[in-house]
Amino acid sequence: MIEKAVEAILFSAPSALKVSEIARMLKESEEVIEKAIEGVAKKYASIDSAIEIVKIGDRYLMRVKQDFAEIVERFTERDLDKGTTRTLAVIALKQPITLAKLAKIRGNKCYEHVKKLQELKLISAEKKGRSTILTTTPAFASYFGFEGKSVEEIKEELKKLLKS
Repeated sequence: MIEKAVEAILFSAPSALKVSEIARMLKESEEVIEKAIEGVAKKYASIDSAIEIVKIGDRYLMRVKQDFAEIVERFTERDLDKGTTRTLAVIALKQPITLAKLAKIRGNKCYEHVKKLQELKLISAEKKGRSTILTTTPAFASYFGFEGKSVEEIKEELKKLLKS
């Protein structure tokens, strides 16, 4: 019963979850949840499924295996179009960045992108004098499965990913 509940939570979660979060939802101990996650992960591994349970830092995520990601992308709706994704990438790599500097890099279309990214709570915009400073948010880190939540931790993880 617990394994099925964990499976349902991981399946429906919009981002990676900590064991403590799942334990709180199910009113179970973290040890029980950890064993249930292991059981669900083994089940998917044993049936040679296109789905897998992965651990990212201290969080767990159910996802489509990389071998099938391209196929699934053709059938799923994207949250972010390519232009918005590129704008987000510039913000993430150069943060904190002013809106004016972002516009020089990405062009005037970036204002639309910034609005959408703020609505999705993936970035924050803070007024400082005449400038607006853009940075990523903890929701950005969670959405993309980054361990770190701070601006510096995100930038470091991105740099590592770009090097590999």
